Amino acid sequence: MPFHLWQAVLLALCLLSGCSANYVFDDADYRPLGDPQAARRGH
Repeated sequence: MPFHLWQAVLLALCLLSGCSANYVFDDADYRPLGDPQAARRGH
């Protein structure tokens, strides 16, 4: 199976997009993953 340029570009985009996804969305507040204490936990 030949490896085409578009497959290499798609693979690179998938790998790079995973590196930039460092934040989670929770009730209109962003916080970094790995932050053990949320600002308003349980509210």
